[in-house]
Amino acid sequence: MKSNEYFIVHKSVLPEYFEQVIKARELINDKNYSISDACKEQNISRSTYYKYKDYIFRPSKDSGNKAIFVVKTIDEKGILSSMLSIVYERVGNIISINQDTPLDGTAYITVAIDVSELNCSIEKLKEDLSNINGVKSVDIMGVE
Repeated sequence: MKSNEYFIVHKSVLPEYFEQVIKARELINDKNYSISDACKEQNISRSTYYKYKDYIFRPSKDSGNKAIFVVKTIDEKGILSSMLSIVYERVGNIISINQDTPLDGTAYITVAIDVSELNCSIEKLKEDLSNINGVKSVDIMGVE
């Protein structure tokens, strides 16, 4: 990951909805709120949430070392193998993988990746994973 792709900015100079997006994501992840309910609770539109949810994070001691991706795929052989190849090519290190049992032809794969030595941005890795044949969507659940 390139260090010049991010800024550290005090929240007092940012629009209030950035904090609301973070709080909405925390409600979704920690308290199992639906996206609609979390957005209502934080008084933001769903489009605002979706626009910024993968780009705004709270800093932590090890900020930027780990990322959790949730990948929605069709139920087909070889997709997980392709994902692992891309992570390897981007110099990511797999920490954990959880693949749910496919239902109605759709499978969900959650991958925690050490991204501290990536040779690309997290967004580029997300894009590369999204371009795999059979992948329906890729979401970044968190970065720490």
